[in-house]
Amino acid sequence: MSIKTVLVYKPLYILNKLLTDTNSSNSADTVSKTTASPSLSSSTSSKTATGKGKTTILTPTSKLQHSSTPLTIAQQTTVSFSHSTTFQTTENPPNGTKTDHSCTYKVIEREKNSSIAFEVKITSNSSRTNYTVEYTDTLQNHTETMWSGNELSLLIPFKMLKPSRKYTVHVPNCTSTGNTWFQGELTEKDIKVNLTGTDQKKVCFETEWNLPEKCFDVTKANACTNQTIFKEVNYTGVNITLPPAEKLYITFEKWIPTKFTWVNKPENCENISIACSSTVDKSEAVKVKPGQKQDLKPSHNYSCTGTYHYEPCVGCKTVNISTHLLVNIECDMRNAIVLKPSNKSILATWNVNQTCHTPNFTAKVTCNPKKSEGKNAMKPEGDCNLSPTKSCNVKSLDYFTDYTCQCNDTDGYNFCKNNNKAKTLPGPPGKPTNVVVVIKSNNIIQVSCDNKEWHGNKKLFHAKLDPEYKWTKLKPNETCLFSFENLYYLTTYQVTVYAENDGIPSEHFTAPKTTEYNSGAVLGFLGFLIVVTSIALMFVLYKIYLLKRDKSRDDREMDDLLPQTTLLPVEPIAADALVEAYRKKIADEGRLFMEEFQSIPRIFSNYTVKEAKKADNQPKNRYVDILPYDYNRVQLSNGGRHDYINASFIEGYKESNKYIAAQGPKEETVGDFWRMIWEQQSSIIVMVTRCEEGNKTKCAQYWPSLDRETEIFDDYVVKIKGEENCPDYIIRRLSLMNRKEKSAEQDVTHIQFTSWPDHGVPGEPGLLLKLRRRVNSFKNFFSGPIVIHCSAGVGRTGTYIGIDAMIESLEAEGRMDIYGYVVKLRRQRCLMVQVEAQYVLIHTALIEYNQFGETEIPLSDFHSTVNTLKQKDGSDPSLMEMEFQKTPKFKNWRSSNTALSEENKKKNRSSVVPYDFNRVPIRLEEDDGRGSDADDEDEYSSDEEDEMPTKYINASFLDGYWCPRSLIAAQGPLSDTVEDFLQMLLQQRARTVVMLSDCTENGQEFCSQYWNDEKKEFGEMSVEVKETETFPTYIRRSLEIQHTKRKESHTVQQYHFLKWAGNELPANPHDLIDMLKTIRQTGGYKNSRENRGTPIVFHCNDGSSRSGVACALWNLLDSADTEKLVDIFQVAKGLRKERPGMITSPEQYQFLYAALEAAFPVQNGEVKKETASPDTVQIINEETALISAATEDQEGAASSQPAQQQADAGVSGASVANGDTGANKDTGANKDTEAKKDTGANEASESSEQTEKPPSENATNGPTVTVEV
Repeated sequence: MSIKTVLVYKPLYILNKLLTDTNSSNSADTVSKTTASPSLSSSTSSKTATGKGKTTILTPTSKLQHSSTPLTIAQQTTVSFSHSTTFQTTENPPNGTKTDHSCTYKVIEREKNSSIAFEVKITSNSSRTNYTVEYTDTLQNHTETMWSGNELSLLIPFKMLKPSRKYTVHVPNCTSTGNTWFQGELTEKDIKVNLTGTDQKKVCFETEWNLPEKCFDVTKANACTNQTIFKEVNYTGVNITLPPAEKLYITFEKWIPTKFTWVNKPENCENISIACSSTVDKSEAVKVKPGQKQDLKPSHNYSCTGTYHYEPCVGCKTVNISTHLLVNIECDMRNAIVLKPSNKSILATWNVNQTCHTPNFTAKVTCNPKKSEGKNAMKPEGDCNLSPTKSCNVKSLDYFTDYTCQCNDTDGYNFCKNNNKAKTLPGPPGKPTNVVVVIKSNNIIQVSCDNKEWHGNKKLFHAKLDPEYKWTKLKPNETCLFSFENLYYLTTYQVTVYAENDGIPSEHFTAPKTTEYNSGAVLGFLGFLIVVTSIALMFVLYKIYLLKRDKSRDDREMDDLLPQTTLLPVEPIAADALVEAYRKKIADEGRLFMEEFQSIPRIFSNYTVKEAKKADNQPKNRYVDILPYDYNRVQLSNGGRHDYINASFIEGYKESNKYIAAQGPKEETVGDFWRMIWEQQSSIIVMVTRCEEGNKTKCAQYWPSLDRETEIFDDYVVKIKGEENCPDYIIRRLSLMNRKEKSAEQDVTHIQFTSWPDHGVPGEPGLLLKLRRRVNSFKNFFSGPIVIHCSAGVGRTGTYIGIDAMIESLEAEGRMDIYGYVVKLRRQRCLMVQVEAQYVLIHTALIEYNQFGETEIPLSDFHSTVNTLKQKDGSDPSLMEMEFQKTPKFKNWRSSNTALSEENKKKNRSSVVPYDFNRVPIRLEEDDGRGSDADDEDEYSSDEEDEMPTKYINASFLDGYWCPRSLIAAQGPLSDTVEDFLQMLLQQRARTVVMLSDCTENGQEFCSQYWNDEKKEFGEMSVEVKETETFPTYIRRSLEIQHTKRKESHTVQQYHFLKWAGNELPANPHDLIDMLKTIRQTGGYKNSRENRGTPIVFHCNDGSSRSGVACALWNLLDSADTEKLVDIFQVAKGLRKERPGMITSPEQYQFLYAALEAAFPVQNGEVKKETASPDTVQIINEETALISAATEDQEGAASSQPAQQQADAGVSGASVANGDTGANKDTGANKDTEAKKDTGANEASESSEQTEKPPSENATNGPTVTVEV
């Protein structure tokens, strides 16, 4: 068994170059050599080696030691070269040498600080000492033979070897007993640097190995940059740094403190260090850095040296490059005096550097007020002796007065030439004058006063009353006129008035004042009679109450246990104060929200619930404690004991019985539910639940499915005419007919909201605002109450009603009484707005509506609305620009700790990095090629890292129109992150990648090319282009991605958009729209959740600037095709919330409007339905396509193409969504059809505590709300 050993040595310079190749014609040269053996002579050590067509005479060596003694080869030695594979450097051993002796040999590693690489050690049992040693370069199959001479060892220096090559050693007729080969590697420690030229404009690097030196011409451009040398012998090469290009040139500022500057500092160089020492006292030494201020003694000679510590490479010897400078600074007397005023004095201080060698002097400082301050202004003056360490204070000045201070020196130094101005600080104002306190209307005290001595700018008057040591204080006022109203009659009050200036109060004025007799006292007797009568009446009513309480005690066993709380005096909130009110209530972990909500009684026990508690009606209740009050319950027309349904009339904003809040129908009450719809003539049903949530039945399915079309419930026939599936709700068009009546059928619109989570509330309040718009679009004047139900008909139902009513109040009055309206709801149905999070949600929804308003636009009105938004009035911004300015910026609203860690900073191409909560992780587990299902994950992860270890990539999950996390925005991969990028595509099972930039634009890399014509590997990932199709505006590539350690492969369709390169935005929006429509059609992205489980990846240089525009258009196209509505503002707002740098400029925002105008043109006043045309496909060379596209952009050929030609390039026309039944929709009709059936008695025993669960501990008090003022 052979053992392979790789040896790394640091070569030392022992031998000069042994062989020199002069020319290809075998001409002879004289070769001079140096050796470390002075004991050898030319007469005894010269040997001749003969090869094919060449003769070489080489001086053999014994033990070569580090020495400067030269060894000269005879001048007649001829060196020539041929193409022979064997290169002999010694003659053959003498013919008389015996070969029957026994000998062994081995290769011994030498010390690393020696110039000798290896020693061949021979052991012989005979007296023979001269042996032939052969060593072979296995790379070139090149053998050299040497003669050991009279020694049993042969030393081989580095100068005869090449690094990274394996040499084998053989001694004929001897047996190896150890290692027989050697190999050395070139390392940074082997490098030596040689600076040449007067200004270091050339630097050379050399080694002990048999390698030529590497030299560089140093310029300012490449100074202090990294270079790679000797790469031909080391696959990675050796990294070195170039020195500065010029001799160091430093300057200094000629005043104290001074500042040094390295004038000719190259851009890439680190700064120099500067050391200054006194030429008189060498112990006075300071060290400074360029750009920093330094105190030096004035009029003092310093010798300063600037040194640049140059370390060419890791482990190389540091070279100090320095320059010298003589420094002498004279004392600067500018601004010697500094004035620091207080309220009644001015402090004059000496401000010259402490080291200025100036004698003591005397100066007089005089401060006089301005003439504008009045004739009576004080004119104090003071004088003092100033020295570099002293000061003086001019006292007894007036408050808040401008003074001009003059200093006159008496010693002729002339350091205070100019007058200095100072103003004393504000002081307490004077006591109020002309104070008048009068009685008005018997119990009203009015106070007026004046003040002329304010001593400051902030002028306020205060007034207060003090009856029995309890202050009654009014708000401060700039004018002294106060009125205290509704005081007690015939009561003495202590009136206090004072002035205030910038928080400094004046002396108080105090005077007593007594209110007068009440002229209405004559009515006291009448009041007494009223009181007595009222007491008697209350006594009678109390007796009646006691009798009724005893009679109905059994009916009120639950209500008696409910605590009765006192309602809080919560004032209505004005529209402009809504944000501030929310901030106050949400502060301190939502303490005020909690206090308000908990102060509202859950049930008002003074309202009876007798009908709901009857034995016949109890099975009709889904929850035992959610019962309608008798006074406002909905009564069916059956009469008698069959008129009960768990539903209540609810008042809207100044509209009685606008809503009906009902529980979700049970299987046995579906017929009663449709009877209520028929009798109340309701045309709209709002369902705010799913039939089954969390494996619990919340509501029976009371409408027919599409496959059955018709269902009969008791006397009522319900048909379904159509169903429209949207991401957050389903709209069903139903018809209702009574079999016993011959009247026409009744149309009913059923809107089911499907995005309310099982626990908590929707994260985006805008979803409920959108639901409200849909509901209101179906209202008509003749329809009955809007029926709203969830499971219990209180929590979610009350929240929706509260939002709808408070928006009407906001629009009508400019204010809303949320607290008061929730109390009003609880008086009409128990537990309305069931949990605190729902109470907070009403506030956040109103903030969203008040801040941003209605920004949704129907496609039918899109073009006319855009024209209105673009109109400008003079220099005022247009409505579109104002809409963009309202978009929240979401600066630092979530953490990005993973992206900004030290190990991941190098993976970011720019400052745009993903947030932690939605970054795309790359799993490191063993089965990381399995992929992930976005539907199996939570909507958002927390900002905390998952327990499973992951790798970082600059990419973010984005919410699509249909599904959360159905889009990925990523930066163009770097050369070091291509493997991570491909691994992300494989793990996420992405089927489509949209590339929005070229690999290089304007000389800057935007994306490292992660594909090639041939199969290419990046680490453990491989990618191969299977097919390339070229279109006028984009290239489509079919990429096969595979993990090298696994057999499975994954195919990705890459769409490379060509019309964005070098521009802020595409010149023609239609180009981008056409490509996106093609992706939607060819990729199978229908208007449903189908095929939306795997994300689409968009990437550009930073993952936001272009990707944000494309992702916005992708979602807007889905919305337009599905709902025939678009909301550019909300889409841009949502993207900004998910990744920094999205839609940041007005031009990008306007481009979205322009792109939709191009996507949905107008014809005869209506949106034109485009017809699809087949793609035009060319299979051509990819590089040629890229070059052609770039040339076309430069020449502006795209803009000159005929419109029809550009239209034929892509696929026009939008997908029709109406026919999509949403077969795979997990929250739609099919899932509701499969819901478990209610069990009747079991449901009736449930408690409402399970109907609406509060958010988890990690959740906030409510949904996220955007608050920007």
